[in-house]
Amino acid sequence: MFAALTSAILAPNDCVAISSPECTNCDYYEPTMNDRLEFILYEKEDMPKSTSHWLCSLEHETHEKCPDCACALKQPITFKSVPNVLVFEINSRNIRISKTLKFMQDSETVILDVRGLIYHGDFHFPSCIIGNDNNVWHHDGMTTGSTCENEGDVDSFSTKKLLQSKGKRLLLVIYARA
Repeated sequence: MFAALTSAILAPNDCVAISSPECTNCDYYEPTMNDRLEFILYEKEDMPKSTSHWLCSLEHETHEKCPDCACALKQPITFKSVPNVLVFEINSRNIRISKTLKFMQDSETVILDVRGLIYHGDFHFPSCIIGNDNNVWHHDGMTTGSTCENEGDVDSFSTKKLLQSKGKRLLLVIYARA
């Protein structure tokens, strides 16, 4: 439900990603086409080890064979340009939350830093906001009211601490440009 709301809020007006079937063995590839990827990524069953690996492994499943060598085709997905905001829906307890995501654009490295964590439990959604100074601010309107509590530097947080906050499970990780 919350992920659907986030998806509606972040829905792009134009196509933001491309994909192209390519051979896993030879130099065969098909023309690039627009793709349906958006700014929220949903977890699949065969999750990579981290959100960074997840981003690098985006592809469509294909059972097609290469017309040149009969090897398998793959269809990787890439963003046309680096998004300003990218959200990952987390369902697994076995994924490492990368604190930064790196993109290459025009021979330049663009970094997205983790800036928000939304948790779920007890029928509400507490959150953590990570400032430019890397301080983590916890907010749970049911317990903290309109104030936020400083939780420390995000670099000191382990994956376990990121995946759970005060008994609530991580639901969304929000990255934004540095």
